[in-house]
Amino acid sequence: MKKLLLLAVMLWLAACGNGADESGAENPEEQNEETTESHEGETQSEEEESSMTASELLDESSSAWGDTVSYEARQTSTISSGESQYVFRTITTRSEADEIKVEVDDGEEIKTHYIVEGEHFIYQGNNTEAQDAPREIDGSEYGALISGLEPYREGTVTEVESGYELRYTMDGKEGAEPFLDDGMAELLDDVDTFSGQVTLQFNDEFQYTEAKFTLTVGSGEEEVNIISNITMDRIGEVDRIEKPKNM
Repeated sequence: MKKLLLLAVMLWLAACGNGADESGAENPEEQNEETTESHEGETQSEEEESSMTASELLDESSSAWGDTVSYEARQTSTISSGESQYVFRTITTRSEADEIKVEVDDGEEIKTHYIVEGEHFIYQGNNTEAQDAPREIDGSEYGALISGLEPYREGTVTEVESGYELRYTMDGKEGAEPFLDDGMAELLDDVDTFSGQVTLQFNDEFQYTEAKFTLTVGSGEEEVNIISNITMDRIGEVDRIEKPKNM
């Protein structure tokens, strides 16, 4: 199960591409299990096929917002297997300066990571603790997140009331190939079933504003399901992040 869970989480992190590695989701089996009802976002009631391709949509988004740095992303993720379910939430705030804040709520406690000019701090229970290892935040800029959407160029685009919706379906192991490096590809050898879908939302100004990821990985009688919803706002509007007084 651990190997299957590891593959599912690694694929999910690669598909999300939003810096979720600060959350500790790479080891969800070490967290307390939680049973909860997941709420899926409502689909736009009116949509029509767009003449714009997914590749064109991503080019437009990159052209308009590729140099943008700051944003705030809110993500709720559910990892389930059998009767076990683990839910965690993150709020990631990237400022125009060389700093990022990631608040993690695993249902048991809230822990906030700060990376400021390469220095890593963890704030919890009114205490701030400096970490020994420095951390870099290259690739966390809003424009870099758009660049990370490259694998979805083969998706399909529909026009919705708010702008555009891009859907990408992973049907079978070959659907995961754009997200895999050599080490991860070997993990697929023991996988019997694999499926997933990614839905990306862009507004009429081509801002990337929302995402929903669903992923199912199975081996034998074991199966892992992941559902993740992301909303993004304050795009290009965060000058500095709020930090504890003693930091």
